[in-house]
Amino acid sequence: MDKISVNRPYDCYCGQDIAFEYVGTYIREHEKDGGMKDRKILVVSDRNVGGYFYSIFEEQFLKEEIRPYLVIIDATDMYKNLSSVAEVVKSLVDFSLSDGDWVIALGGGGVIDIASFACSVYNSELKLILVPTTLNAMAEGAISEKALLNSGSHKSVLCAKSNVKVVFADPYFLKYVPVKVKTNGYASVIRYAVLADPSLLKELLNDNDLRPFLTRVYETRTKIEKKNPLLLTMGQEVAGAIESYFRFMNYSEGETLALSIYAAVPVSYREAMKVLYNKLGLPYELKGVSSRMILKNLEERFRLQGDGRFEIADLAEDGKSWKIRRVTADEAYKIMEKRIGVICAE
Repeated sequence: MDKISVNRPYDCYCGQDIAFEYVGTYIREHEKDGGMKDRKILVVSDRNVGGYFYSIFEEQFLKEEIRPYLVIIDATDMYKNLSSVAEVVKSLVDFSLSDGDWVIALGGGGVIDIASFACSVYNSELKLILVPTTLNAMAEGAISEKALLNSGSHKSVLCAKSNVKVVFADPYFLKYVPVKVKTNGYASVIRYAVLADPSLLKELLNDNDLRPFLTRVYETRTKIEKKNPLLLTMGQEVAGAIESYFRFMNYSEGETLALSIYAAVPVSYREAMKVLYNKLGLPYELKGVSSRMILKNLEERFRLQGDGRFEIADLAEDGKSWKIRRVTADEAYKIMEKRIGVICAE
């Protein structure tokens, strides 16, 4: 088990099977005199992860004669909303969790966001442990400083501060991630690579040890944050508009992000990106909708935002590096119109 630097006020550990061996140990070591029995533990998971892994995960607590409470939620983008948060909060209330008790988010990015949001609005100081089970959750969700929720067809419109105690990233789970879910993680790493370290793209095609790979991913993200954290929003406008139009169906979060990144990169990058996308199973063409409909969706989203000024991650004047442009709604629309034209033939 290794500790990885994530540029956050909490620790991140990585290692094979640590989710099943060290989470309980961590809680015991962080309780006075190892008094785990005096604390309540709630595990938040989804149907797939909970169904496949919970019985194994629970064993480390049963050995301590502790049986955690379990709440199963639907954490897909369609259900990553306040209703799902309410399910978790209801469990927190029903099981009477209070100051000092523990919540464990066992799952992908949706589970992490919903559990984190619930802990942030609950009127007790809970200790939140993240056990991400997908590459996207490890590379992005587990180190995000915000918990984001959707509302209706609108992407990430609700936000709360995420207060994490510790993260356990276990490569064991990655062997069982469905193909469509894997794309979410690929797209997150591709965004980091395009913004700051293109050599990360080669790593995506290799079956490497997770610890050094995650270390590089976190180092790259930290580099981007230090330059300007808003750069990490690159592609979110087009991706959000596509997801909103299809109401979180048709295309996964990773697929829409991959499309939006492809639309934003310089023309000279696109052939190489096509090769990479084909190998990773990512789309570079948007199908089933006209560019006009996506632009209409974007126009509506722009109209609802703030004072009509927008900060957009875009190519700098050298055509290679990235910068944040502060633009008007009309200027933002023209930038997005050009990008959507790259991925949408209709």
